[in-house]
Amino acid sequence: MAIIKSALEIALERSKDVEADRDALEANRFVTEGKKLASRFFSEADGKEPVDLRAAVEGFDKKQQTSVKEGVLQALLSNLKLPADEMALLQSKKAAKGFSALASDQRQLSRLLNQIEQFLGDYLEERKRLVDAVQQRYAPVLRQKEQEMSRQMGAPVKIDPMMDPGFQKMLRENLAVLEDRYGEVLNQARQELRRLCQ
Repeated sequence: MAIIKSALEIALERSKDVEADRDALEANRFVTEGKKLASRFFSEADGKEPVDLRAAVEGFDKKQQTSVKEGVLQALLSNLKLPADEMALLQSKKAAKGFSALASDQRQLSRLLNQIEQFLGDYLEERKRLVDAVQQRYAPVLRQKEQEMSRQMGAPVKIDPMMDPGFQKMLRENLAVLEDRYGEVLNQARQELRRLCQ
């Protein structure tokens, strides 16, 4: 008669030869610590003393600094993105300040960050122009919808283009093309930043 094993017993049998890589787990823990440092850097409020990323990273043992630095770098790079508005642009500028704590060649970093800041500003302007252009192209369709609804309701109707599904679809499609074009260049800039900060 066969012995019926529980799921736990089967799992333990299968994993008896698997050992956790202690070094990888330790490195992962310090990458997370680096991300937490970056989070504090981004969330510092006015009036609070700013987080000195360089000093915070150097506060760890030499063995741990590489992992902590990687965590900070990952967080900074993920916050460097194409802005949808002025507030998002400020977040990207703040991320740019954080890179100076990690880079060894400050002159080259400064040059690259100036180019990125100009690039993100150009993107935001281009995005605004695109939204305006889509609104102008969609205006006749929107007027027609408003007239039709006004006739049905017996009162004037005004439709917000941002709430119209047709407009939203057209805008999303056009923004996707713009974001693809600019996103490629931003990814190259991120790779260059990673190179400078290692």
